[in-house]
Amino acid sequence: MEQNNIYETEGMPEGLTSEDVKRLTEEGKTNKSEEKVGKSYLKILADNLFTYFNLVWLIITLLLLMAKSYQNLTFLAIVIPNFLIATVQEMRAKKTVEKLSMSTEPHAMVVRDGELCEIRATDIVLGDVILIEMGRQVPSDAVVISGLAEANESMLTGESDAIKKEAGDRILAGSYLVSGGIYAKVTSVGKDNYIHKIEKAAKSFSAPASNLFRDLNRLIKAIGIFLIPMGLANFFLNYFVVRGYRGNNVESIIKTCGSIVGMIPSGIYLLVTLTLTLSVINLSKKNTLVQDMYSIEMLASADVVCLDKTGTITDGTMSVTACHILDGTPEEEFAAIMAAIEGSEKSVNNTAAALIDRFGKDVSHNVLKKIPFSSKRKYSAVSIDGVGIFSVGAPGFVPAKLTDEMNATVSEHAKEGERVLLVARHEDIDLEGTPLALIAISDRIRPNAKETIANFQEQGVILKVISGDNAETVSTIAMRVGINNADKYISCESLSDEDLILAAEEYAVFGRVTPEQKVLLIKTLKANGHVVAMTGDGVNDTLALKESNCAIAMADGSEVARKISQIVLLNSDFGTLPHVVREGRRCINNVSQTSVLYLMKTFFTIVISILGIITLSGFPFAPNQFMLLEMFIIGLPSFLLAFEPSNKRIEGSFLESSIARSIPSAIALITPVFILIFLKKFMPTVTMEARNSIAMAIVTLVGFINLMTLCTPYTKWRGIVVGGSGILLAGSVILSITMLNDMFDFGPILSEPIVFVIMLTVGMLVSVTMQIFRGKIENFFERALRRQRERRESYKK
Repeated sequence: MEQNNIYETEGMPEGLTSEDVKRLTEEGKTNKSEEKVGKSYLKILADNLFTYFNLVWLIITLLLLMAKSYQNLTFLAIVIPNFLIATVQEMRAKKTVEKLSMSTEPHAMVVRDGELCEIRATDIVLGDVILIEMGRQVPSDAVVISGLAEANESMLTGESDAIKKEAGDRILAGSYLVSGGIYAKVTSVGKDNYIHKIEKAAKSFSAPASNLFRDLNRLIKAIGIFLIPMGLANFFLNYFVVRGYRGNNVESIIKTCGSIVGMIPSGIYLLVTLTLTLSVINLSKKNTLVQDMYSIEMLASADVVCLDKTGTITDGTMSVTACHILDGTPEEEFAAIMAAIEGSEKSVNNTAAALIDRFGKDVSHNVLKKIPFSSKRKYSAVSIDGVGIFSVGAPGFVPAKLTDEMNATVSEHAKEGERVLLVARHEDIDLEGTPLALIAISDRIRPNAKETIANFQEQGVILKVISGDNAETVSTIAMRVGINNADKYISCESLSDEDLILAAEEYAVFGRVTPEQKVLLIKTLKANGHVVAMTGDGVNDTLALKESNCAIAMADGSEVARKISQIVLLNSDFGTLPHVVREGRRCINNVSQTSVLYLMKTFFTIVISILGIITLSGFPFAPNQFMLLEMFIIGLPSFLLAFEPSNKRIEGSFLESSIARSIPSAIALITPVFILIFLKKFMPTVTMEARNSIAMAIVTLVGFINLMTLCTPYTKWRGIVVGGSGILLAGSVILSITMLNDMFDFGPILSEPIVFVIMLTVGMLVSVTMQIFRGKIENFFERALRRQRERRESYKK
């Protein structure tokens, strides 16, 4: 006879003793695997130190040291802090994530010394007897000793069908229970588990594709490849051709290093990594565990968020609001029947808790046969000795026909946002029964749900509610919290896949959705061009969470849902999500905006280098001359502007828009330099040193004008950034000329004040012209880049 309550100590399988556990632990037969999660501190240090561009910086440094050109090593004032900040912040993020992860570390219930106790899953030893409940992931390969359950092994096999598990059956780590509860004896631990032999199928999920990092890597790779031939060409040109440098190792090295320093957007990748890392740390203070930086971008980019009703809009707690006995059974007798039914359950979910609170729980009866509840079947059935055979579940799924009057009662409660359970009596557990009672249960809406939903919708996010409950009930609750188009609902119980695909865009509320249908809805929305985020807390949400662009789980939800989600709300508060969205939008929008500053310098340097090679004039600038531009016009302002609030939804391609917006700024830098350096025959009396100094001074001033333009329309914070940048810029120039032995080589300007004023005027006129036609120029290049990308993607297909 099956034990009627697996939580009872009496009849519980015998587990290991403390002595057994100690011996097996010493033998190394524990559930710890050699799998390493995340980078080690040494790996973080190595990844930040040994990069392609750091190798370039090292070579440039060694060359300048050999040339004894110490004043041109000023770029190290940016490179070294970049390395230190990136390394320290990544280590801080690792420490924060490790600390937060402790709260979601997998645990297991084991029988030791005759008692149930909770331990870390890694502390399980070979031969342990474990208790696995509905919604829990199996922590180690085991054989079922007692109990009855259904397991989803989709993470191992790819098949989502629930597999029945009873005494003698094998159950594998990585699967999880969708119904019932069992005791099982551990047969494999750690790396011997089947899951590790199929490449960690249940625990390894690739990071979602990040458009931002993908575009950045493409840009950095292209520039990195371009550096080598350009550097060599500049060196040989300066050494063998350019008058004043010909045969001069020192000057040739300095000018070549200057071209390479100018081409590298040294701070842009750091800016992205640093701002996203700081966002991870900031969100940790709001009880939000961000598994990786990519997920912040994906949620910030989302234009559709799919919500699960229970546990997201509602807090998961329920109460019985009405009980309609249909066959005249006395209330006391019906209460006793319900108490016996609940006493047969091996696990208690929120619905069962509400029923127990109303009718009680009687574990004194023997269970003859049990069909556990599953999200696909949507009902459970039980045969109880001396009581009868009953089924409980959703009307329309329980095998019992309802009259029109009964259906009207169900509809009436559904309109009030209440869930209705049908209790049926059967002659045989496998045959159709007769309705016994309808029980109405209500969910408690989270206090901040309405505010959170309004926040999302104000940001232009489409909300869709996907639930296994009655569609009318879910629609009513969705309307209560203010979801747009909540009156457009559909029940999916009889929909074909084709009909569901057509309904995906039209409806806001989907009821009676199976786990497979949730996945199909997510896939359809993604195929329609949406970036889809999904929240969930139950095992029935797992497959859809995995399919979404950004999966968000509640900490008090199922263990498996937490494991596969990129974002875990540690306080299970749906109201935290808008903070995540705001952080992501602030980071991505501001980085996209300020990347113009980095790219204008990169494109300026590339074009000037190419022109220098074509005209045999060489590259005119030394590394130290870029210092003011990099520090006070690009580096510091971009970092400060990255923390400005920005709540605009992310759209378009980062790379295409950034390049298009940087081109007018680069043209404004290039034009006066081209006139001064490459049309030198019109200024025969001006020395090469004076031309170069005037050109870089104008580039710096025009760059400042570009910064001022970028910050329009002005806010208080932008005004502070621009004003502070201008003060630091002016102060550094004065300090350099008067006290620091002309560190930035601006002294020769004083010998040609008229030329300087004329060329500054030209530069400002070009800047103004670029601002007037900026929109048209940006649109032209963005369309051209988009067409090129589309052709490339079409070619790949």
